[in-house]
Amino acid sequence: MLLTEKEVADTKSFYEEERLRLHAKLKHVESMLRKLNGDNVDSQSGVMLTRTGSKAKKRGPKSVWGKFVLEQLDSTNRPMTYRELMNIAMESKGLDKSRFANVRASILNSAFRLRAISGKIATVGESGKKEKFIVLTNWLNDNGTLPPNQVKWLKQEMDFNPDAVDMSSIPKPKYEEDLNG
Repeated sequence: MLLTEKEVADTKSFYEEERLRLHAKLKHVESMLRKLNGDNVDSQSGVMLTRTGSKAKKRGPKSVWGKFVLEQLDSTNRPMTYRELMNIAMESKGLDKSRFANVRASILNSAFRLRAISGKIATVGESGKKEKFIVLTNWLNDNGTLPPNQVKWLKQEMDFNPDAVDMSSIPKPKYEEDLNG
């Protein structure tokens, strides 16, 4: 089959247009099927999807206090109380005592988001005690228990015997950026 350069160019152009048209049509069909099935989660990664089928992104500014909580837990490599985090925040940020209520509210809100929405932290408690310790969820094993060195630290330093965390209660990340960091 002998074709001139113009015929080759026209044929390439035709098939490129055809590929784009079919790709757009396939994307539309997949989107409609997903909507009709009520799926708003990516089947491969498990993250939320927008109406158009693209991966959802977090809105607004990222929490500096959430980052602070994660960094403190990571740097100490042991469970921490809310009060301990608040005191470290007051010292490290150089804030006076009048700002404690604001710092407390910010840390509690950020910890709630990290625990209930992104699933990056969990709280461990002891039966019959009110005090709770914050831990990173990646420290917990499949049974919801802490590593032996952290359990030992809690028993020796804090006279605390942590209960296992219900791993089914920890939410899966909804956004792609939570999968990485």
